[in-house]
Amino acid sequence: MIAVWTCRVLGVLFTVAGVVTFVAGDSADFAHNSIHLVSGLAALGFGFTTKARAFAVVFGGAYLTLGAVGLALGELHVGPLHLMTGDHVFHVVLGSVVLLAGLFSGRLLS
Repeated sequence: MIAVWTCRVLGVLFTVAGVVTFVAGDSADFAHNSIHLVSGLAALGFGFTTKARAFAVVFGGAYLTLGAVGLALGELHVGPLHLMTGDHVFHVVLGSVVLLAGLFSGRLLS
């Protein structure tokens, strides 16, 4: 159950943040904002399925890994993405929370 609510809350927050950045005209990092918007919509969608736990484990693990690699390597330029220390810390914290929510929820394939 915790993975369901984590996906729903994450989904709403990321979707709202993505929409606000586009409406506000923050086009400095279009690709980064787009990824957050798509991630938010995906999390929101999975939050209403039986695969919320699987999504939380995969998403949390991916964000945690991205943040850890970023902290180890410093400022990253991945294609059009420009990730700095603040992004890395955010990814480590968010990835840890979402991963733990997935791990502490019911069975992975339920």
